[in-house]
Amino acid sequence: MKTLQEKIEWYTFWYWIYWLFSLVVLLGVLVLGIFFYFTDFQDVVTVSQLFLLLLLMLLALYLRMTALHYHDVLLKLKHTTARPIRPRERPQERRKQGER
Repeated sequence: MKTLQEKIEWYTFWYWIYWLFSLVVLLGVLVLGIFFYFTDFQDVVTVSQLFLLLLLMLLALYLRMTALHYHDVLLKLKHTTARPIRPRERPQERRKQGER
């Protein structure tokens, strides 16, 4: 099992990979969208190119959702490291404190 710090580094790495790759895919969608907008749409653009644009948009959505999931896990891990860990009291110690 990895230590907590190694898990935080691992999730940070994958968060940035997914987030940056989703930006690259969104840039591709933007370039294709501009190309489709400024060309004679019916003569140049085929149905397969529109399908590719749709798939790229879905891929960007998937990558962004995965990045947000990793970010959520990362925040939870950082929250657990920020909390001080209190040792549990033994039942006998509680009884002794109550008797005093």
